[in-house]
Amino acid sequence: MTKNIKNLIILAAILVGAIVLFFWLGAPKKSIEIGKGQISDITTMAQLCTVDLYNEVPVLDTINDKVLFAVQKQRGSVSFDIENMQVNADGDTVKIVLSPEIVEINEATEDNSWQVIDSKSLSLNGYNPLASDRLTDEEENQLKAKIKANSKKILYHNGTIERARAEGVKNLQTLMTKVYRKPVVVTDPTPKGAHYDEY
Repeated sequence: MTKNIKNLIILAAILVGAIVLFFWLGAPKKSIEIGKGQISDITTMAQLCTVDLYNEVPVLDTINDKVLFAVQKQRGSVSFDIENMQVNADGDTVKIVLSPEIVEINEATEDNSWQVIDSKSLSLNGYNPLASDRLTDEEENQLKAKIKANSKKILYHNGTIERARAEGVKNLQTLMTKVYRKPVVVTDPTPKGAHYDEY
């Protein structure tokens, strides 16, 4: 190896070292500022819960030329917003109008809350050999939204909401009698459910 090549290699090494040193020491350090967390809005709602729900729903439905058979476990509740009820406490008797029911149904959080037993493409194999039997996440979510709406409809039409509202009247009357220390009358303008006509 000639002396010139050695000098070039040494010079290149020094140059690379200088560049690395310059960027390592001289480059401005990026700083990250972390501010305090802020809560923009808090809504507190006092609720009177009258019914806790648990249900296992068999599902047989189609979507996008696919058929699905599954079982979903659901948990939920029927409750009433106490803060926004119409209350008239002017006279000797407190008069309260039961508010619209709040019906919540969600897929349960325990294991095996959503079990797909079978899914199958309805496309003829000769027509579309690449058709998948599996549902996409979007298709499953669409079916689950449909299941939720149908479960609410069943609650309205099998009398569950009506019983929950009747129970709500009794529980609210007992609770508010203790709060106001005078007679309380609770009326229910929609005994079948405030949202009955929607289902």
